Amino acid sequence: MSTALPNLAPFERTRLVDEVTHRLRNLILDGMLAPGLRLLQTSLAEKLGVSRTPLREALRVLQHEGFVEFIDGNKTLAVVDLSVEELLEMYELREVVDGLAARLAAKQGINSATAKRLHRALVELRRASDPRALTRRAPAHADFHATIAEASGNRHMLGQIPMIRFTAQMGTRYVQHLDGQARLEALMRIEEGKGNHGAILQAIEEGDARKAERAARDHIRTTADAILRQRADEERHPA
Repeated sequence: MSTALPNLAPFERTRLVDEVTHRLRNLILDGMLAPGLRLLQTSLAEKLGVSRTPLREALRVLQHEGFVEFIDGNKTLAVVDLSVEELLEMYELREVVDGLAARLAAKQGINSATAKRLHRALVELRRASDPRALTRRAPAHADFHATIAEASGNRHMLGQIPMIRFTAQMGTRYVQHLDGQARLEALMRIEEGKGNHGAILQAIEEGDARKAERAARDHIRTTADAILRQRADEERHPA
């Protein structure tokens, strides 16, 4: 008797979970779901027009990524309220992690599929520097850095991918909520970042491990320094 399973169509719920996760993530990045907001599943499911099962799975994904967290003694889920200090601490770790990932990816080389993913992310980043497209930029930015981590070939690096994706996207949210001159300056730094991303990818494709690590570390350090400068400006000129 054959023990092989026939080809089975996947449940549609898997696709729905992805859609719910994507929608909630964008709502958090846009600020529609504000930091600290308690997420009552019954009310949220009703507003989204879905059952609680895919919503629960989507929230589990977002919790793993760092966008939501349990409060009240693990009784209630809420949108993470990340301080600037916490974000900077993560970027300190990112400098080491991203540098190592880029060095390892360059050392062992990347295949054509990975190269296409990275170039596709760069194209999307170039398209999404417009202030009206920042939300679209967030996943492309996260994909670029996460793909390099995946290409490192180090299985322990894979455990850092949720942190990489989270900080990359929360950095976008930080810019999204700036006003006036601060927002313009942040957008200028995004423009500068295009060249940084290109330099990282070029070094990886050339197999120059040292150059790739340096470019990746410089990019993350520049981002952290920009956040520090912005915080200093806000402290000197409070709204």
